[in-house]
Parts: sequence; structure tokens; C-alpha cells
Amino acid sequence: MIHRIGFLCILLFSALLLHAENASNIRVRQEGKSIIVTYDLSQKSVVRLLMASGSSESYIELKAVSGDIGKGVYSGKDRQIVWKPLDEHKKFVAKNVRFKVETQSAYEYYTQNAKIKTLVSGQLGYFVAPQLSYGAMIGQMYKGIGWYVSGRSNFQFNAPAELACDKQGYIDGERPFYTSNTSTTHYIINAGFMMDVLEKTTKNKFNTLGLYVGAGYGKRELQWETTDGLWVKYAPTSHTGFSGNIGVFGSLYGVTLNVGVSTINFKYMEIEAGIGFMF
Repeated sequence: MIHRIGFLCILLFSALLLHAENASNIRVRQEGKSIIVTYDLSQKSVVRLLMASGSSESYIELKAVSGDIGKGVYSGKDRQIVWKPLDEHKKFVAKNVRFKVETQSAYEYYTQNAKIKTLVSGQLGYFVAPQLSYGAMIGQMYKGIGWYVSGRSNFQFNAPAELACDKQGYIDGERPFYTSNTSTTHYIINAGFMMDVLEKTTKNKFNTLGLYVGAGYGKRELQWETTDGLWVKYAPTSHTGFSGNIGVFGSLYGVTLNVGVSTINFKYMEIEAGIGFMF
């Protein structure tokens, strides 16, 4: 056993340097019934120790390990991993044993092991008036099913008008004189359900294709100014109450796009689109 481990140290040196990524100056030795792997780490990383033996090209992650291994190992010299083979195997008899010190950034580790996907996206709404609204969508999915909250506004918040006019501008049968000034208050807040239909088919965890649907509250009030300085609500295109939206989204390596429609009382409609990131 001692002869075999001493022989392995010579073979392992180049192999470990080849696969170590952020780890360098790697040394392997045997102390009693333990294998000691010492290395220098250039940046904070998630560290794993893997092993292959014989003619096999498949590496397995070793579990009976301690020391500078696992999540959040800080950079520095002479970091050390201790592996106890007999704690993992009743008998450890192997030839041509090869080890890998595998390092990943915290982000790489998360993207490969995360079960929860989080979406953060900027949003734009468009109505032919023309009118634009801006906002954001935030959501999470677990195993392809989740929730989201979205909100947009044109960031004009006028006081509610005390008077309302019809399509021709009449108020109780009389038509006041209007200036050319108009102002619109608009906001919409929705929450709902989202689903990724590619969850079980794609190899990359952050390639997605799905749909979302939700409901909430919205307001769109168009006001006209009279020559007397009063603001009058233009009732035909002013709506307050139920809001809803529906759309599709897709991600490629985390970069996410969505497009859909939103409504207030099924009378006012907007096209909505967004771009963001899923992580």
C-alpha cells in the first residue's frame, strides 16, 4: 500500500495541475491511513476532491473528506484536504489511482446545483395612444413551477378628477372649452403563476421556455384640461379595477425575454415586453 501511494504521487502531480483550475502547487502524500492533498488557491472557491482508478475515466466525488473543502474555501497557500479511504470503503485496494481537485466559483456552483430559479426583469408596456409604462418583474420557480409579481407605471400620479366627460367632451349635457393639455395616470400591479415547460428536457438549467398568467389591480385615467384650469376625466378610455396579464418567456443561459398582453377591466389593453436575467 505504501509503495503504491508513493508511486501515485509521481503520476498525480501533472494530472492534478491539469484539472485544478484555481488550485496550484498541488502535493499528495500518505499519512497512516489518510491521504493528504495540499494545494494553493488563487481565489475563493467551492472545492471538491474526486478520484478515478484503474482504466476507468469516470471520476467519483469523495465523501470522507475534511479540511479545506466544500463551499466557500478562501484563497491562500497550503490549503489541505484529508481523505480517509477506510471511512468510505471497508477495503481500499486500487491501482493507478488518480485524483482531481475541482474548483468552482460560487456562481458556477449555484447555477449547476440550484433547484430554485430566480427571475429579475425590466418591463415595458405600450399602448397605441401612444403611451409607455415602465417597471419590473420578479419571480421564482422550483422544479419548473413558481410565482411572479410585476408592476409598471408611467410615473404620473395626478389627483383624481372630480368631473368626467363623454366621448365628445360633454359634461352633463354641456361642453366646456378645453386646452390642448392632457395628462394620464397609469399603473398596473399583477401577481400570478409561471411555468417552465423545458424543465425536464434541457441539460442547461437556465435554458427555459414557459408561460405566465396573473391578475391584480390597475388604473388608467386620461384627463383633459379646461380653459378654467380644471382637469376632467375622459371616461371612454379611463378604467380602474381588475387587471390581468398573460404571456410567454424564454431564457438562453440565463438571459431572459418575455412578451405578453395586459388589460384593465378587459377594456384597456397593452402590449408588454421585458428583458432580464434568470439565476
